[in-house]
Amino acid sequence: MSSGPVTAEPRLRLGEWTALAVFLAANIAVPLVWGDIFPFTSSPMFRDAPRVYCIYRVQKPDGQELPATDLLLQRIYDGNPPGYGVGIAPPPTLARFGEVASEAELTGHVQPQLAALEHPFVTIEQDVIACVDGVCRVRETNRFRVERLAP
Repeated sequence: MSSGPVTAEPRLRLGEWTALAVFLAANIAVPLVWGDIFPFTSSPMFRDAPRVYCIYRVQKPDGQELPATDLLLQRIYDGNPPGYGVGIAPPPTLARFGEVASEAELTGHVQPQLAALEHPFVTIEQDVIACVDGVCRVRETNRFRVERLAP
């Protein structure tokens, strides 16, 4: 049984080889010379592989939840190490991957933001998530009360 004429596999032309070589060379040269310029990057995603991070929940004195962004406790992570990424500087936050803030650090960070709010104090729950062998679980939950400084 014949399945039809046998054809040779298509080969790349010189221009196609040249374009491929230029693109591959640009993948190496552009990040080294100019940094991250889409679509070229020197940063592989998730290269820092954080093993610990925190989730913050904030409560007003009446027990209602307050957005973590109001106190700059939101978690921002796009998979790239700090300083790399999409070209937009994220808002500052204390919730950084790989770090667990102490009570003193948390208080020092929250009090300036709390001065702009009408609440005399807030209660902050800090869930510390630890990752071991690819499994992440709550290692501990800390609860802090941060009071607004007197004017």
